[in-house]
Amino acid sequence: MDATWLGLIAYVVITGLRSTVLKGLQIHGAANPIGGDNPISFCNVFLISQLMVALALISLDRSRLRPDLQRMNPDARHWIVLDSFLGCFLAPMAFFLALEHLSVINQTLLFSLTLPASALVARCWLRERLPKFFWWSSALIAAGLLLGKWLAPAAMGGDQAMGQLIGVAWALLSVSAAAVRSSVRRKLLAYTLCRGVASGIPNLAGAVVFALIALQQYGPEHFFYLSLWWVLGVIVVYGLTICLGAEVFRLFAQRHFQVAQVGLAGSAALVITVLSAALLLQEPIAPATVLSLLLVLAGVSLRFVLPERGAS
Repeated sequence: MDATWLGLIAYVVITGLRSTVLKGLQIHGAANPIGGDNPISFCNVFLISQLMVALALISLDRSRLRPDLQRMNPDARHWIVLDSFLGCFLAPMAFFLALEHLSVINQTLLFSLTLPASALVARCWLRERLPKFFWWSSALIAAGLLLGKWLAPAAMGGDQAMGQLIGVAWALLSVSAAAVRSSVRRKLLAYTLCRGVASGIPNLAGAVVFALIALQQYGPEHFFYLSLWWVLGVIVVYGLTICLGAEVFRLFAQRHFQVAQVGLAGSAALVITVLSAALLLQEPIAPATVLSLLLVLAGVSLRFVLPERGAS
């Protein structure tokens, strides 16, 4: 097996581990509070991880950064601002808060809605054609989610059920933000901006916003938590391996493989997430969960597996 395939496998594994690792950080922080607060807040996590991604991308394209910023027209600036808000603030924040109320497995199944939601937004806003087998794919994903809910264990208590509803609301907000951002990113493609501007600047802006939220929400003492080696250490490891690692291997995969190949391989991240949550976090996998996962996985990968009509 050559290095290109190893890079693609690394992309799938790292992407699949994202939710499990983030949930593990939340659990670890809750078990080790400081002053009554969880030191691993979404502010600290995304401040460090997005700052690392931003600095890496900006440094890679530093020769093109200033020219691209100087020639950027007002429309491109507006799309960059919207992309920063949706992709580097709203979507990750809602993703984190959804994980606080949902299991990794349930959250992962819900996030499979990002694919059909992105296609519908692109259809309504950009007038793009729907992907092949869109309705079959959406039906399989919906069937998986409904089946998992219908065959779920007995109803929970009031507080726990309310927490689940809050988690679902945050998850749907994150899915919506990611779906709209997908179309915004398509708009940005027309301006041929370097990665430092197109992705580095939004991540840097997101890091600044999370720093301001932490300052307003928790006070300046919240930053002192980062002086504790275990707080900073686990966040830096998360940022290096999961956030920056996923970005590096995604770019690597896109350079060496076709879009369909990367998309099909990325679908396998669902399995990695569920298995890692079961093994590392001891989340239960009921038979209904397995059946639900198989339907969702079939729906997500359907358009990459079957050939187009009339294709030779």
